[in-house]
Amino acid sequence: MENTSSHRKILALGGVSLLLGLAYMVLFYLQLQQIGLNYPLAIILLVVCGLGLARLFARPIERSLYVFMGFAVFFSVMVFVRESPLLSFFNIIGSALLLLMVMSALVGKKISTFLAWDYVKVVFLPLRFIIPFFETLAEIASLRKVVGEHSISKEVIRGSLMAVIAIGVFSALFASADPVFNQILSHVFNFEVNADLMRRFVFTAFVTAFFIGAFGYLFRKVHAPFAPPVSVTRSLGAIEIMILFGAINVLFFVFIVLQLTHLFGGVSNLVEQGLTYAEYARKGFFELVVVAVLSYLIISVAEKQIVKEGESHLRSFKILSGALVLEVVLILVSAFMRLSLYEDAYGFSIIRLYSHALMIWIGVVLVLLSRHIWTNSGREVFAFRAFCSVILLLFTMNIINPDAFIAKKNLERYDKSGQIDAVYLGELSSDALPYTIRLLDDPNQQARNDFDRSLNVSKLRKSDSWQSKHLSRAKAEKMLENKTPNPITP
Repeated sequence: MENTSSHRKILALGGVSLLLGLAYMVLFYLQLQQIGLNYPLAIILLVVCGLGLARLFARPIERSLYVFMGFAVFFSVMVFVRESPLLSFFNIIGSALLLLMVMSALVGKKISTFLAWDYVKVVFLPLRFIIPFFETLAEIASLRKVVGEHSISKEVIRGSLMAVIAIGVFSALFASADPVFNQILSHVFNFEVNADLMRRFVFTAFVTAFFIGAFGYLFRKVHAPFAPPVSVTRSLGAIEIMILFGAINVLFFVFIVLQLTHLFGGVSNLVEQGLTYAEYARKGFFELVVVAVLSYLIISVAEKQIVKEGESHLRSFKILSGALVLEVVLILVSAFMRLSLYEDAYGFSIIRLYSHALMIWIGVVLVLLSRHIWTNSGREVFAFRAFCSVILLLFTMNIINPDAFIAKKNLERYDKSGQIDAVYLGELSSDALPYTIRLLDDPNQQARNDFDRSLNVSKLRKSDSWQSKHLSRAKAEKMLENKTPNPITP
């Protein structure tokens, strides 16, 4: 009786996977380049089905995992709400990775105990679905536990299933090869059997197979507990690290003093050296970001390899690493100001806004690393906090609405200076239109013409399939309903 119940659960798993395969075919077939409403629907459906199977298989779920599933759903919904291509890309990647992390935590250790490498391994988790797919498929195909030992019943069911699949595949191929046969099938089944139908079948079969493997990996059996991490052999002595950190601190201190002179000394200091603010900002920003990243790597490796006093770091190491973090944060402030100077000269852009966010995040991670060293906390605690900072960063970018923020700042700059790149503003997504639409009636003829050319009103008004609908684009279409393209003056 227990075996029969277990097999029925496996059959339910297969049915749910087939349901997802059919649903994803409807949502994504011929829509992969037009992601919108279909993506959050797919994620929500997947979460609901996963929770249902977890309940069916009596698999307990920690409360913290519901939080991460909630963030995954939030990021997927923002794919529908925001149309910014780069932000949508990060939202898709973020929601998918969060769900993979939840899956990894369901069969292994808690996310709060992940080390840095565990977060990287999540990317390759789907490779572990391959063997469970074949094992689960074999269990689904095994009918003995359902029909008992009645060989005739078992053979009839198996033969019928194989016949249906074989007839379906070969009929589709014959219909694609012979128009007459295709016409006959169309009259018999009242729908057209063609190459498109075959592709839909293959798409559905692939997605179904993926979820059979994924759910089989999660629910078919209880996985062995993960082995505890192997203790690290520390190979770096305190003296060599002190020499290295001391030298870097001195160099960084000298550089910061020079930065204070250039950044806060006014335009005259730069003019004397033949530089404008824009040239100065563009010249060193990326180099300073690289300095910050390399500094993090040096501190992180040293923290892992330096010899400890029992369970604590040497006080000298804490002081020098803390000083280095402080100096790197000041260098990031310098880079932040450089970029701000560049924006004063040329305006905001997507890459500049995300660069600002990247610098802030690097600074946060460095502070978390310094706190980890001073408090002698576990590396898994630091890794979890850094991971949470990534989620917070993506959440903040969604709240800011990058394209709208950029449009607002550039229009404020336009009102003050009269300088604007109207072509660039027109190329932003529909997220920016609530601010940029005023340029269609701007008294500046050149700005009006440039914006009108790049906006491409007819493209914004183009109706999409329901799967690729965007809330932002729908609002933009409504705003443009009473707008007619202005005549472009040569």
